[in-house]
Amino acid sequence: MELDPRFAQTLVDIVAAELNQNVNITDNHGVIIASFSKERISHIHEAAAKMLLSGPIREFSVTDKEERQLKGVRAGFNVPIMVNDCCVGVIGVSGEPHTAAPYTRLAARFVEAALESNARQEKLVRALLEKEELQSTLLNKVISVQEEERKKISRELHDETSQALTSIIVGLRVLSEHVHSENERMKILEMRDLVVTTLEAVHHLAVQLRPALLDDLGLVAAAQKYIENYSRQYNIFVDLAVVNLSRQRFLPEIEITLYRILQEALTNIAKHAKASKVKVTLKKHKGRLMLIVKDSGIGFNAKRISGTASDNCLGIHGMHERVALLSGDFTIHSSEGEGTTIAVEIPIRQHKKTESGLGQAH
Repeated sequence: MELDPRFAQTLVDIVAAELNQNVNITDNHGVIIASFSKERISHIHEAAAKMLLSGPIREFSVTDKEERQLKGVRAGFNVPIMVNDCCVGVIGVSGEPHTAAPYTRLAARFVEAALESNARQEKLVRALLEKEELQSTLLNKVISVQEEERKKISRELHDETSQALTSIIVGLRVLSEHVHSENERMKILEMRDLVVTTLEAVHHLAVQLRPALLDDLGLVAAAQKYIENYSRQYNIFVDLAVVNLSRQRFLPEIEITLYRILQEALTNIAKHAKASKVKVTLKKHKGRLMLIVKDSGIGFNAKRISGTASDNCLGIHGMHERVALLSGDFTIHSSEGEGTTIAVEIPIRQHKKTESGLGQAH
């Protein structure tokens, strides 16, 4: 540990004002780093330097005779500043040594306590930062694992389950053509229709889990398709504006984050907002990728979600955490009767090539 000169000077000013005496602090080499007499700063305190070089760390006094013989020294009493069994400097108080001694010892304890307090605070801050970093790492890992699992299940539903259901549909159609009873044929066709409905549901589930378009063509294409299906399903008009974007690709974590936020925001609108129309904006501006979702619904008191973890707020907190992992900004503005606006900005740190293979700067 080393004494910071500005911190030492602050302590000197406090102690000198209390004792009404000149006070100075040296570093662990005997160089004055703080003094009530500012002109002494950076001078060598010869008495302190000799004590520090002698080996044993101890208190010492300076007489009037030594003041005349040594440079940078005034009569008084000096006490080493000890932190964690290490000498980090010396504090001295001028005056008659026997009078200055108790004040110097008290001042040294004050300086040591302040240093130890700062050290504990810095340790706590480091521990907190390490904890937050670990939490972010774990959260990022959890999200990555979830997305990989979603992708795996989506592909299995699309490739295996969908194909099996399609084979059943074809087989039922063929079977219906080989029965002679009209009643039996109708039952087979009803069964086929049920399988068709199931196939559509499986396809919808696969897209919800992980749209193939997102991996193949990117965020814009996936967003357009999702909004198209969403408008058809919920009968809510969604106006999508894409600004300064086309087939450009971004980091997978950026694309999936914005897609999931769009998905969550539109789902919340369908469930709670009672909105008739929604405006979605996707744009790139000054090295940042932006998503804005604004609805015409009933709105809510946005202040109520701050610091809460109710079921109604988990989706919003999840969006906020996803954006924070990418060093982005997440804001939500809403008031009762005025609709809701969700805005996300994520810095674009890196880009991929476009589908044509030509890289474009982002």
